[in-house]
Amino acid sequence: MNKRTIACIGCGNMGGAMLGGWLSVAGQRGYRVLAMTRTPARAAALAARGLELCETAEEAARQADILVLAVKPYQVEDVLARVAPALGPETILVSVAAGVSVERLRTACGGRCPVVRCMPNTPALVGKGVFALCFDDPSLKPDARERVQRLFADLGVCVELPEGRMTAFSALVGAGPAYVFQMMQGLVQAGVTQGFSWAQSRELVAALFEGCACMARQETTPLMEMRDNVCSPAGLTIAGVNVLDRAGLSGLLVDAVLTAEQRGREMETK
Repeated sequence: MNKRTIACIGCGNMGGAMLGGWLSVAGQRGYRVLAMTRTPARAAALAARGLELCETAEEAARQADILVLAVKPYQVEDVLARVAPALGPETILVSVAAGVSVERLRTACGGRCPVVRCMPNTPALVGKGVFALCFDDPSLKPDARERVQRLFADLGVCVELPEGRMTAFSALVGAGPAYVFQMMQGLVQAGVTQGFSWAQSRELVAALFEGCACMARQETTPLMEMRDNVCSPAGLTIAGVNVLDRAGLSGLLVDAVLTAEQRGREMETK
């Protein structure tokens, strides 16, 4: 396999997570991984693992086969204005900036290279991310799509979505860890109330969610049936489930996702 150069502009939480994942497979995949960050100290641990640091965004762009833009949405146009002269038709630009459309990306880079939108979520930090990839740019060739898919598959699960579905994905999966962590916190707090230590309760709840997630992925049984299988007649589980049903937990989760999606669409119009 020819050595591919992956460059990332931005080494914050998400940029750093992706870089860490790619460094883990760089030798196996034949990747060269480099980055540009305004705070090199934050990338020190990654540099110790083989990350090459560039002094400028332009330098990173010039060397990149795949250029990943991991900056805040309001910074996208300014960064692309600086690096656009270094981009060419063989470069693939991948943006993880929320709400920045394919058209805005194409305009900002002057149409010099094909662009891809990517929406990740924070479990990418542990190699368990879920990534939505938007390949709506008509200038994107099939082999370029495959390269991007392979690249992000090293970090978790990838799904291909049209641009019109990206905000829905953001509200459900991009924001999803916040919903899950809030549910986990409630259970941890219950465990502490029962007398478990904070550390023990957190470990138990984390293992609970991990096991349930594995079952949900491996089995085709409807989720409500899986829930009911835990509930014995007149038992303690059904007593607890009845409380959640009276509170409307499922409806609250649906409302949370739809409200987040509505806010995301409002942000896109600004």
